[in-house]
Amino acid sequence: MITTDMYKDTLSVTVVFMLWLSRGVPSLQMVQVDVGETAELVCIVEITGSNIVVEWYSKLDELLTQNNEVKTQDRRFSIRRQYIKEWVLSINNVRNSDAGKYECRIGPVEYKPYSVELIVSRPPEITNTSGPGSYVLDSRVVLSCAARGIPEPVISWLRVENHQLIDLNVKGNNYVIDSLNLSTAGVYECHALARGVKQTATAALEVHVLFAPIIKVPYQEVLQEEGKWTQLSCLVTVNPKADLYWMQNGRRIDSAGSYVVSSQEIGRYTHLLRLSIEILSYSDYGEYQCLAENEHGKDAGKITLSGEQKKKAVVVSRPRDLVVTVGEDALFNCSVLHLSADDRLVWWHRSANETKKLFESPSLKRTSKKTSELTVNGLENAKHDVIGQYNLLIRTANFSDEGLYTCQIGGHENLSATLNVIVSKDSDTVCQEYHQEPFNLNTTLVVVCLVVIVLLLVTIVVIILVCRFWARRSRKDVEYTHSVQLNAKVVKINQ
Repeated sequence: MITTDMYKDTLSVTVVFMLWLSRGVPSLQMVQVDVGETAELVCIVEITGSNIVVEWYSKLDELLTQNNEVKTQDRRFSIRRQYIKEWVLSINNVRNSDAGKYECRIGPVEYKPYSVELIVSRPPEITNTSGPGSYVLDSRVVLSCAARGIPEPVISWLRVENHQLIDLNVKGNNYVIDSLNLSTAGVYECHALARGVKQTATAALEVHVLFAPIIKVPYQEVLQEEGKWTQLSCLVTVNPKADLYWMQNGRRIDSAGSYVVSSQEIGRYTHLLRLSIEILSYSDYGEYQCLAENEHGKDAGKITLSGEQKKKAVVVSRPRDLVVTVGEDALFNCSVLHLSADDRLVWWHRSANETKKLFESPSLKRTSKKTSELTVNGLENAKHDVIGQYNLLIRTANFSDEGLYTCQIGGHENLSATLNVIVSKDSDTVCQEYHQEPFNLNTTLVVVCLVVIVLLLVTIVVIILVCRFWARRSRKDVEYTHSVQLNAKVVKINQ
């Protein structure tokens, strides 16, 4: 009876033969190691004696060892005996040529030898693949993988789905796809594995399916107001790539003007086809088609774009020129219907000094159903208010409120009127006297000119006075010099 135990670590594999000396039929055991490792074959002989002979022979019937003595010239072979009954044949740095049958022979009685098959493993290697490529819909596809190694590897098939490997539970060199479609197309992997070998050989085989475009429309009806930004979209599944485009009323739409056509790949064979309309006009309403076409066929999707026509702003009342007395309120009419956020209404006041914005429609903060408070530059302005449909109220008018008031309606027209403020409506003379602008540019120029003239006159007078002073001073110096000289002459004569 022979009992076998296997011990394997990083560098060695040990096969233990427990040999009960008998004349029975010998058993053939197998040991597997990788190239470069150490193989240890252990014969355990249960009988002892000085005349017992234990010999190891190679596959070529070469005597390798006899008891504790090594007979071969190959230094990689040695005998190791950790226990009395053990006769260990150790082979260091195993080579492929070491593979074969080794015999452990017991003497001097001629017992039948016990044999072991040494297998030097070779990692699996994929030698050939076939089948990957592109096929038309419903084709039968056969994927094949060939591998070699020692021991002979077994091929297993897996498929890549959502970045994960799914075991198909199929073994063998071939994997058959009976009817190729969108769900069976993809990446397949063949894995070559051998018993007792850690390394695995892998090959990826990708299968594509060729088919006509398939279009899905997420929203077949789109409702949008005129003047707004709008986008239509279709999902197109196709391979190979197709010509993707939009049409309306038999007219192909390209990226131009308010239209922007774009396509984005969002998945395997799937594209998102978009048509963006920057500013929707009334003529854009109607039926649209998204189309895709390749050599395998074509498909189309329909989208209906509808909405209410934008109403134009209508001026109901216009501002008129006003003349009010100091302290009275002034009201300029500018009633506008159907004014939207795109049609902004602005009130302007232009005086002799400046032009400023009083009101802009999006800045209006309603405080009641009939009135509102006006925000000017982010501040609450109690001087002005907007009544009803954008009528401008000026409270307690004074001369600084005079000027030109303009109701500006974006995209339409400007409506202007003037405001004059007088002291009293009963006296034309007083009206003429006080009906002046608080700040007149011509008057300012006259005043400046007068000031300049006065300064020039003062400068001239000062220059004249200085000249006269220096003239008198020079005359006195001359007279003094002449008097000194005269005195000197008189003194000289007297001498």
